[in-house]
Amino acid sequence: MTTPRTRGARLLSGAAAGALALAAVAAAPSISQAAERPSEQRSSKANNEAGLRAAVAKANRKGGLDRVKLRDDVRFSGRLGGAIEVTDDLVLNARGYTIDAAGVDRVFTVADGARLVVKNARLRRGAPAAGESGGAILVNGELVVRNTSMLANQVTGTGASGGAVFNDGGKVLISDSRLARNTATRAGGAIEANEGLTQLIGTRLVKNSTGDEPGNGGGLHLTGAGAVEITSSWIGGNSAGAEGGGLWNSADGTFIVERTRVEGNTAGGADADQGGGGIYNDGGFLQVTGSRVSDNIASGAAGSGGGILNNLGTLEVVETTVADNEAPRAGGGIEAVGGDTTVRRSSLEDNTAGAAPGNGGGLHLTGTGTVDVVGSTVRGNLALAEGGGLWNSAGGVFTVRGSEVTDNVAAGAAADQGGGGLYNEMGDLTVRGTTVTGNSAPGAAGSGGGVFNNQGTLSVVQSDVTGNDAQRAGGAIEANVGTTRVLRSSLNDNTAGAAPGNGGAVHLTGAGSVDVTGTEVSGNTASAEGGGLWNSASGTFTVTGSDIVGNTAGGNDADQGGGGLYNDGGTLTLRDSTVDDNTATGTAGSGGGLLNKGVLEVTGTSFDANTSVRAGGAIETTDNTTVALRDVVMTGNDTGASPGNGGGLHITAAGVVTYDGGRVTGNNADNEGGGLWNSSTGVLTVTDVVITGNTAPTSPNNHNDGGVFTIDGTPVPPTP
Repeated sequence: MTTPRTRGARLLSGAAAGALALAAVAAAPSISQAAERPSEQRSSKANNEAGLRAAVAKANRKGGLDRVKLRDDVRFSGRLGGAIEVTDDLVLNARGYTIDAAGVDRVFTVADGARLVVKNARLRRGAPAAGESGGAILVNGELVVRNTSMLANQVTGTGASGGAVFNDGGKVLISDSRLARNTATRAGGAIEANEGLTQLIGTRLVKNSTGDEPGNGGGLHLTGAGAVEITSSWIGGNSAGAEGGGLWNSADGTFIVERTRVEGNTAGGADADQGGGGIYNDGGFLQVTGSRVSDNIASGAAGSGGGILNNLGTLEVVETTVADNEAPRAGGGIEAVGGDTTVRRSSLEDNTAGAAPGNGGGLHLTGTGTVDVVGSTVRGNLALAEGGGLWNSAGGVFTVRGSEVTDNVAAGAAADQGGGGLYNEMGDLTVRGTTVTGNSAPGAAGSGGGVFNNQGTLSVVQSDVTGNDAQRAGGAIEANVGTTRVLRSSLNDNTAGAAPGNGGAVHLTGAGSVDVTGTEVSGNTASAEGGGLWNSASGTFTVTGSDIVGNTAGGNDADQGGGGLYNDGGTLTLRDSTVDDNTATGTAGSGGGLLNKGVLEVTGTSFDANTSVRAGGAIETTDNTTVALRDVVMTGNDTGASPGNGGGLHITAAGVVTYDGGRVTGNNADNEGGGLWNSSTGVLTVTDVVITGNTAPTSPNNHNDGGVFTIDGTPVPPTP
């Protein structure tokens, strides 16, 4: 037969440290096997307090296993003594009757070496002297509790713990039972485990509470190097003054929660490393498997981890739903303070991080920890500032693999806030094989609808970042300085709004670097500039082997647009790519494919069927810019009637362009220069380029407005 203890060891097989700890505590024979051996059994009955005390005293005097059955309710009077001490093996079958300690003392004390089994009982109103622990039962030996209720027991005074049960280094198994409305001053509103082994199976811890000294573990608290295993249970409506509204694990503890509901618990700690409305892990090993952690709250001023708080420990959340939890500061679902946190095949849904500051609606990492989110769903979470779904710290290493980050919201109003799906605060964030879709940064200047990389290192690999939106910039990804890499991914149908609305897919702020390789950038929209990609005045932006297709920029000014790409003064390099069907739709929008205001190098790339209203159907470059085009093909691009110059390439003011190799064919301008258009102060040098079949009312192929324009060494005179 598989005992609860051996099942616990099997649960921990994936974590060597946890398995060793549990196995060491569980090495002795099963509690139930030892307590209910068929030999050496004696039986007696009790129908009042005196009878119960006499039966237990008799059992203590004689070796072997004794059984006691209740025939009526028992109420302590205070005249016959305090707690009933069990010093040998005893099975108490209460047969549904109540033992009411009436505030006289706790009900039982189980001595070291003794074994007590309690069945079918109601243990009420245990209350030992102030400063003592274990409201109903104090265990130094072994305890089995089955089909029993422990109600309204309490421990008071400094250090008092375990409102119902105090396991002082022993072994406790509680199954199919209910522990409710128990209270403790220090810790463990229902159960305090001081080392030892504690197991709950099919048990409910309901509406238990701790005070404020320090006030940890509203339902159950583990101190020291013990082990706790909770299976198929319900931890609901408990409260702790500081940490772990439902459950609390120690720095040396091994804590397993399997197939259990942790719901509606509250932790009131005011500090940033306090909270853990449902569960708090204070540096130990915590594994939550096949469970639901929901509707818990970290209610303190800077409380964190509405569902779970992992403080410098190891946390594994496997096949578990963490939903509808709340925290004022950070980590609506899960807060990790350093340590190692893994979320595998789980869901973080509809959690909320409030306004203090309100980061990481689903999960938040503080400090130099690691987080690995694998095969999981992060959906519908809200952060009032940053990282609607997930948030990584300055010293953090955060990996998201094979997951879905969907419909999350980060509402921060500042330009460096947002990150509807994910936010990286100067750490190392990798998103691999993941879908990031439907996320939003709706704040007044919120940026990075899908992902915000704030001065960190971001890698997006083989992922789809689709249908996200940001009010200011970076509908899919906002990079504020830092290093950003997008590899073999899709950035499609994202939107940058009207404040000002730049970089429908990717926007770079400041002196950072962005590398987009083997990626599709399609169907994105920017209200002003860079429908697909936008580079800053001091940025370095490289696009290689990618498709920039069907993007739109709606800016109305002559230096706005860049339907596919916009370079705001930095260095933009475009290699071996396709820039097709992009549009600059504004009143004087320019650069249907690309608008350049800095240093631009384009190699082995085609521009096809891009359109603009003002100028530069394919490429617009402005004053004091430098452009090198090599083996570039411009076909079927068009510029409109405002005024409609340069169907392929348009140079404004003193731009300098060198164009070596390629074709300019089938482009159209509504006014001048269907193929190429050079300004009165521009310099355009063309070598080995086929220029033919372009259309315009004036100068169908080439228009020189008075600058320096040569083709294969031959000057192109100013157009009359």
